[in-house]
Amino acid sequence: MKTWKQFMAGMFSVLLIAAMAGTALAAGGRLQAGSAGVVVLDKVKVEPGGTYTVGKETIPGVVDYQAADGKTYHYLPVEMFTDYLGIWNKWSEKRNSVVLGATMEGVELETRVTTPEKKLKERPQTAELGLRAGPFTEVSPSLVDTTKKPTQVIDDKTRAQSITGYGNSGTFLPENGKYILLTITNNGTTQVRCQAGLPITLGVWDRFPSVALEPGKTLTRAFQIAEGTTAEAAEFVYSVGPTLSVMYAPNGADVTVSLMQYR
Repeated sequence: MKTWKQFMAGMFSVLLIAAMAGTALAAGGRLQAGSAGVVVLDKVKVEPGGTYTVGKETIPGVVDYQAADGKTYHYLPVEMFTDYLGIWNKWSEKRNSVVLGATMEGVELETRVTTPEKKLKERPQTAELGLRAGPFTEVSPSLVDTTKKPTQVIDDKTRAQSITGYGNSGTFLPENGKYILLTITNNGTTQVRCQAGLPITLGVWDRFPSVALEPGKTLTRAFQIAEGTTAEAAEFVYSVGPTLSVMYAPNGADVTVSLMQYR
């Protein structure tokens, strides 16, 4: 089966060959390796005329299409959107298409009847360490030295009471500290669940498994930030809400939350 990286490398190899050969396209247009660069959120990602690496292949960072009317259109590797903007993409062999964002392809739907009591018991009570979402990896909170002051504070014992729940986010760059520490205390009378990960992009939320928190308990989750993480990929989000619907948990969630960064 063709992999996404093989597809991208192969596609741009063909484009490069076509450009070098001077192959004319429809309506007299022409495709060639471009001399333009790529700037994302005012940061230079590819120098003018520079290259981009896909797997082990080095390809043009920008490909230009010269239309018959003289107008130039710039084409970028789709994988740049994942690298620079966090937009999910993949290659679908079945559709012979590039797929951006969420898709139901290959998903098997299952119908289950779950009682409120069973739903409460099904939620894991502890985090699974070692899992990764984007540049973040969930680790043991014991790795974080909280005797020193945090380098960034997003929430500091924030009290939130809401029917639907509470959430917040922050940008965490590794040069400001390698750890994110999320602490939640459940002040309410029903179970809540804590979710965390990357922001939702095109219908997809790359997140860690949710963890349940019983009334009166405190949950602490820690996440390590990968070296080299850029600002475009460094946003971390979390949400805390009642496990049950409003019908069974009419008071919603009552939590106290802290979200901080440590070295």
